Amino acid sequence: MKTKNEPIILIMAGGKGERFWPKSTETKPKQLQKIYSDKTLLEETIDRAKALTSKENIYIGCNKELKKAIQKELKIKDKQFIIEPFGRNTAPIVALASLILEDKYPDRIHIVLSADHFISPINEFKKTIQKAIHLAEEGYLVTCGIIPTRPEIGYGYIQKGDVINENGYKVLKFHEKPDMSKALEYIKKGFYWNSGIFIWKGKRILEEFEKNALEILNPIKQSYKSSSKLKNAFEVIPELPIDIAIMEKAQQIAVVEASFIWDDVGSWLSLERIYLKDSDKVDDKQNIILIPKKADFFAYDSYNNILSMESNKLFALLGIENMVIVETEKVFFLAKKDKLNDIKNMLKSLKENPTLHKYIK
Repeated sequence: MKTKNEPIILIMAGGKGERFWPKSTETKPKQLQKIYSDKTLLEETIDRAKALTSKENIYIGCNKELKKAIQKELKIKDKQFIIEPFGRNTAPIVALASLILEDKYPDRIHIVLSADHFISPINEFKKTIQKAIHLAEEGYLVTCGIIPTRPEIGYGYIQKGDVINENGYKVLKFHEKPDMSKALEYIKKGFYWNSGIFIWKGKRILEEFEKNALEILNPIKQSYKSSSKLKNAFEVIPELPIDIAIMEKAQQIAVVEASFIWDDVGSWLSLERIYLKDSDKVDDKQNIILIPKKADFFAYDSYNNILSMESNKLFALLGIENMVIVETEKVFFLAKKDKLNDIKNMLKSLKENPTLHKYIK
């Protein structure tokens, strides 16, 4: 049953997804790709959001170009979009969305989700968010903390403080992405991964922007009802994540321990974690095999590879280990797993060649 008290959800869908190239491109980034299921990452996120609220309360944050691409794939109404002129990290889009949504739905709970996460099972996700909502209703800015499964240097960490109640803890401190030794230390101390999932009242997050990030809030506040003025505002505001702009400075911050499995689906290596126990996608040599139903795969003396193909062929591997092999309509990509961190640098070089730029569009 729909009620006026249902939460409002913002799905941030503006990322480029470069580390999933060549499947992820500028015109169709990873959130519009089917990465780990027969649904796109954005569809998976919308389904998740529908477990928390009515579809009318779900908004997508992105730029105009991505809006067009999303609407080609999904039937989402114009009014369900929060349009940013261009990406300036997460703090500006949160400020913009908070102003718009607080005008429309005064004093409601806002939930901020990313369009590129893997979360399972959905009932545990719902339980965790319900705990966070209880804390948000008490005035806390809330995030979900993930119990680490490895010393990860690509995530921020959260140090919990005193217990608030059965729903969560005060946040003692946020820690930026560490080196390996720090990551190991953080795990020993019981720190959480920062999931990038946020829950708060719309008016509370705007109060914190007033206190801690006026340089972002004021230009947007003065221009958000005019697209041309908003573009000018976005050109001058700082490019900051919401963690640094607000969460690290605010006082009334809480963390809820997540009871669900989470991954940020940041790169091809994410599939090793998502498909670890999926026998339909992983063979006895730990090769992850993502191919069409009419295609075939055979591996001889080949281990721990990730294979993502689009054509109906036999894909045969001989003596190959720890590789990522991706075939799309335009590109065939082959990389060593331990070199994948260089993919953004590779794409930068590729962009410099005008004849090759079409392969990242």
